Amino acid sequence: MLRLNSRYNVIPNITLGEVTVATKASSKFASLRTTIPMPVVKQWKLKEGDRLDWEWKVQDGEMVLIVRKVRER
Repeated sequence: MLRLNSRYNVIPNITLGEVTVATKASSKFASLRTTIPMPVVKQWKLKEGDRLDWEWKVQDGEMVLIVRKVRER
């Protein structure tokens, strides 16, 4: 859990959330896409073409999704 203050510094142990809409990514494939919330974009300094690592697991009976920005070498 994390919280972002006005300068986007991480403050632990606070939960934030945002609802986004999944849309069809392509007419040729079954994948979907969604918008990355702006606080996440600013915190990670994301730009078009950045790579994200998606990890999911079942924890306490719920699906948990962990997304990390892939650090370029």
